Amino acid sequence: MNSRQEKIQLLSRVNRGRAATPQFLTSLSETLGEPIDVSALVSLQESDALLEAFRDGYRRVVEADVMGYRKFFRKPEARLVFQLADCLADRMLSEHGFLLTKLDTNCGAVILDVRILLRHTGSLIRFDGDSLSAMSADQTQGLLIDHNPDDSEQTYEVAVWGDRWSLLALACDSKEQA
Repeated sequence: MNSRQEKIQLLSRVNRGRAATPQFLTSLSETLGEPIDVSALVSLQESDALLEAFRDGYRRVVEADVMGYRKFFRKPEARLVFQLADCLADRMLSEHGFLLTKLDTNCGAVILDVRILLRHTGSLIRFDGDSLSAMSADQTQGLLIDHNPDDSEQTYEVAVWGDRWSLLALACDSKEQA
């Protein structure tokens, strides 16, 4: 694709984002139970780069190229997924990170306290449609909680990467197993 086409596509996304942003922020605010302002959105270009970094981090944890935690949960174990998310929120220091949603294709990623995201895992999965995707502000840590309702053996996938977040996930998982 040439530069002109890319610019046209970006401008088109910006225009769609302007129309979609008020509803997106209203819905996200309702989901999180607190007001989220337009200042929490990052630019579409930065969001695109974040999404690429997120996909790369996920790929690397799947391939075991980075320190990480990855586990699948069956449908009857769903409560363990949410307990793990709550435990992460309890143990995590106040840290801003990016929420990446399917809707941010036109609106942009959202920067928030990661603990707030983890406290609303179920609501955010419903908001997004099937997952919670987050990355630390320094882009070294990542988290995916993916819901696959049609798969009885791997209904939830939890993938966490980066030295800080994956160690917390391991500690929280061992706590849940005890």
